[in-house]
Amino acid sequence: MGKKYFSVDEVNELIPQLEHHFQQMLSSKREMSKAAVQLRKMGLQPELLESSAFSGSPEAEVVHRRLQSQYFSFKQHLLSVERIGGEIKDLELGRVDFPCLENGQESRLTWQLGVTEAAYRHPVAEEGVSHPFDRSKILKVG
Repeated sequence: MGKKYFSVDEVNELIPQLEHHFQQMLSSKREMSKAAVQLRKMGLQPELLESSAFSGSPEAEVVHRRLQSQYFSFKQHLLSVERIGGEIKDLELGRVDFPCLENGQESRLTWQLGVTEAAYRHPVAEEGVSHPFDRSKILKVG
């Protein structure tokens, strides 16, 4: 199966899902930070992956499990964005790129959390540089 290219409309239709996933990832990230601070205050090193070597008080075990749970939730939402075809560029800003074709050349459509539509495009060769897109130049695929 060939690479999936997105139209502006297709990316815009994904925005509610993207918003949900980013809100959940950012929430999980905040909760992981809180749990990590709590563990450090207890004199323990936070660990994201399950480890039989983790030992601490029952309170520390609860905080450690919360840290792991939030990590796994974060990872699931990140993978969900990737499964729908997005490439996360900036987690804090909620920025995602989607492959598209523009005048027969591969480009990227960029969406950012808090924006109501895909608002930027950039050629692959100019990774990191975004330009306002011209809808007439984006070819509808599929």
